[in-house]
Amino acid sequence: MFKTDKESLETLSFRFNKRDIANLKAILEHLKSDNLLTIPQNEVQRALDGLDAIGKLKLDGKVYAFHIEDDFAVERSGDGCGIELYLRQGDRLNEFYVFPSRDDVYPVCGAINFLKKRKILHVYTGQIQYNASFLGLHRECDEEDPVTRDILEDEEIEEFESNGIKVTVLDSLI
Repeated sequence: MFKTDKESLETLSFRFNKRDIANLKAILEHLKSDNLLTIPQNEVQRALDGLDAIGKLKLDGKVYAFHIEDDFAVERSGDGCGIELYLRQGDRLNEFYVFPSRDDVYPVCGAINFLKKRKILHVYTGQIQYNASFLGLHRECDEEDPVTRDILEDEEIEEFESNGIKVTVLDSLI
């Protein structure tokens, strides 16, 4: 399909944009899951692994934004819907703008001000698959008082963009 040695992946990382990588990965995963490919499974997996490697090269140091719903915060402050921001560092997402306790969550306007102060004008979002994690960040946690992270809602994206922060919605998180 394509070469996956380090030099080739670096070359491809300059030619593919983040959306290209996410779309190609989503297409390959769909074709693989529906058994519609004419190339061997190991070749498809090698390509998917290569796309992940390209994504890591392109997205290290980028900020990911997620809509959060925290049932415990609802009990404490009355509002458990808000925003969390994570910074991608290699194979991990590290907390960047996450409320320090589960007593509350940050609103969209707070996240926007936080990003603007740091001159960050672009964030990424996407859906973490059910019962899964993305770079160490789980979609859901705490069965008793659930916390759910999801793709930004349309109104949140609108608010980010109306304040000069571009939001890239990835069909498949990379």
